[in-house]
Amino acid sequence: MKTEHQLIMQHVDHPVMHLVGDVADTLHRECYVVGGYVRDIFLQRPSNDIDFVTVGSGIQVAQAVADRLGRKAHLSVFRTYGTAQVKTPDWELEFVGARRESYKRSSRNPIVEDGTLSDDQLRRDFTINAMAVCLNAERYGELLDPFDGMGDLERRVIRTPRDPDTTFDDDPLRMMRAVRFATQLQFDIHPVTFSAIKRNASRLTIITRERIADELMKIMRSPQPSRGWKLMDKCGLLPYVCPQVAALKGVETVNGRSHKDNFLHTMQVLDNVASTSDNVWLRWAALLHDIGKPRTKQWDPAVGWTFYSHNLVGEKMIPKIFSQLKLPMDDRMRYVKKLVGLHMRPIALVEDVVTDSAVRRLLFDAGDDIDDLMLLCKADITSKNQDKVRRFRDNFDLVRRKLIDIEEKDRIRNFQPPIDGQDIMTTFNLHPSREVGAIKDAIKDAILDGDITNEYAPAYRLMMRQAATLHLASATSGLLCHTMLPTALGDITLAADDEGLVLVLLPGETDDLNAIADKLGLQLAKRETPLLHQAMTQLSQYFDGTRQRFSLPLHQSGTPFQMSVWAALCDIPYGTTITYRDLAQRVGKPQAYRAVGQANHVNKLPIVVPCHRVIAADGTLGGYAGGLDTKRFLLQLEAEHAAQQA
Repeated sequence: MKTEHQLIMQHVDHPVMHLVGDVADTLHRECYVVGGYVRDIFLQRPSNDIDFVTVGSGIQVAQAVADRLGRKAHLSVFRTYGTAQVKTPDWELEFVGARRESYKRSSRNPIVEDGTLSDDQLRRDFTINAMAVCLNAERYGELLDPFDGMGDLERRVIRTPRDPDTTFDDDPLRMMRAVRFATQLQFDIHPVTFSAIKRNASRLTIITRERIADELMKIMRSPQPSRGWKLMDKCGLLPYVCPQVAALKGVETVNGRSHKDNFLHTMQVLDNVASTSDNVWLRWAALLHDIGKPRTKQWDPAVGWTFYSHNLVGEKMIPKIFSQLKLPMDDRMRYVKKLVGLHMRPIALVEDVVTDSAVRRLLFDAGDDIDDLMLLCKADITSKNQDKVRRFRDNFDLVRRKLIDIEEKDRIRNFQPPIDGQDIMTTFNLHPSREVGAIKDAIKDAILDGDITNEYAPAYRLMMRQAATLHLASATSGLLCHTMLPTALGDITLAADDEGLVLVLLPGETDDLNAIADKLGLQLAKRETPLLHQAMTQLSQYFDGTRQRFSLPLHQSGTPFQMSVWAALCDIPYGTTITYRDLAQRVGKPQAYRAVGQANHVNKLPIVVPCHRVIAADGTLGGYAGGLDTKRFLLQLEAEHAAQQA
């Protein structure tokens, strides 16, 4: 086992330490490593952040050190505070002159005077941070420990170098630092020091919320953050730090029925999360997940204590709490707010019948945060009855598997509805309005309820039905709109009316658009509609190899048998072919394979409805509306894409 001196030398026998010591000797200055770096030597915690104290100007020593280090060093001087910083790629060196401090009761900003090393050690917050190691050549590596910081490290105790009442009265932030160090290091606070914190707790009100927030963040990042919150409660700091968390404490009993202590429950949930995640904002969500319970607590003689909608009340409280604590009011706050608001939803699924609709809505509302939400909710399962906990967690795992299955099938997480508000406004020539919102909500709800799939074609059809109930007319009513799309096959003509895509004309086809419009009783118009734009997008993706099947509303005409053939064609798996005879078998008329061939040939949507995948019984390509060359091209294109996917 290494001796105390060996440990010290292992950490100070380093070129940068020798350089600082040599600079100090050249300037005839006493120079010491102090504070956290020395403490962490004995805790065997690595650190590249080093504090130096010199007797005399620390700024002068820093400037000389920066000159020695050359271009790789960056010097920052803070003359107001008498400090300087030298940064290198590997080190962050802080220099300050030894000083003594005195305070006014109304401020934590000290009155600073030059002092000795002893003065400087005496002004430090705790004995474990008051040790110093000399860097001057004559005493290199010598430990100066006037307050038995080494003994307190061994005893695992946080204690002040001087009278703790004076220490905390001078700088009340040190009370928070005591809690923070006790939490980070898993130390105890010395009884005398602890009593002084209780006596001086109200002094914390003169400290800026930003400084308190720094300490809270360090507590929350520690291995067992509940330790810090429990210490704040026991020593009386908690009401001054976060009164909403303090309000969770306590148990009420009516007619012999009590509720659990929500503060202690919260502490367990916080540690449960901390044991599985380093995400500090998820830890904040754990701390605040039940923050709405004190405001919603009610006694119901029929069921006992209730906390109805505490998650929704808590969600509304989060912005104010973050503002009071000077925590960031950005996406991190919104993340915590969301998790607090949603944390009862997975638990409700465990208790009720798990419907696909409820799971879809949870996935939609949680988005990419669903995994964190599930982790929080699993951590929220606490009970002294281990059989109950085990049973609840088993059910919770069933919900988790259901989430995975639904997500893989329906792609709900963070889904964007296939039709957005701009599409609706363009289709019906509307401005932002209640009608637009109603159609959007109808599409979203239908997808989440499982009434339609999360695809364009069913969403389009629902949009048109909803518009009809709202007496909205399409901006292209009575028109057959058409446009042209350049592809690897050549320029393709697309035409659509309000019902859906009417035709896809391949290069070389000579169909008369005017005749088709007349047949449908429509007026021909060269115009790109949202539906045509979607068709162009999907066809472009098809030729790029990023789409394997289409989801477009189709305006098809033909005999009922032809319609059934085309519907069956839509279900052919990507990259495969089927014979006329097999397709006839599939639609229930095995002897009608010639009629199948005819339907295949006359289809005016030959790519969207994949007629080119149908072949003759002998394996030859057979008839096709787009011609055999086009058929060969498309089959080869799909084969190449399938090979790339494989």
